[in-house]
Amino acid sequence: MDLKDIRENYRGFDDYKIEKIASQEAASLRPEVLDILKDEIRRRNLNLNLIDSVNSQTRELTDAELNEYYEILRNHPCPNCNSKTQKLNVTAIGTVYSILVVTSYEKFVRIACSNCLDEMHRKANIKSALLGWWGFPWGPIHTIRSFMFNSSMMKNNRTEKPNDIFKNFIGNNVGIIEKAKTQPEKLTEFINGVNSES
Repeated sequence: MDLKDIRENYRGFDDYKIEKIASQEAASLRPEVLDILKDEIRRRNLNLNLIDSVNSQTRELTDAELNEYYEILRNHPCPNCNSKTQKLNVTAIGTVYSILVVTSYEKFVRIACSNCLDEMHRKANIKSALLGWWGFPWGPIHTIRSFMFNSSMMKNNRTEKPNDIFKNFIGNNVGIIEKAKTQPEKLTEFINGVNSES
């Protein structure tokens, strides 16, 4: 597609699609397409913070900037219980489902306060204990692996410093977090979407 076609496509997108590209997909765009995106944001008089969101995804972040994004996410209300008394953390949760010869072992990223993350790990272990054993031969093996994985991940639920999962999450979603500076409801919406992925 040449740049003229891309510009026409962007003009045809609704505001929501432009905002989504600016806050979540800018890192994957070529520099000349980024210019088209920024021009479209200006042309529509959208929130200019979207341009900051684009810029934050397309350059190397300093430690100070990473810490700022970390604090924005940590101080956001828990999307699960709406509490502000505990800081948010990011973890991974493993679950296993088995039916005869089919076993599914999946891992998901979850964001919540420490108490809610502990509860999510417990629920995942209960589901795996009830549904994971029934596949042969991998059901029991993956069920035990999920218990061990969840146990090791639970240790990160109450850390004060960002763990590797948290750092990767920030790096992959810096545009959303940048946007949250002026639109915290967008961060809540995004976190709820991450937590509902299965």
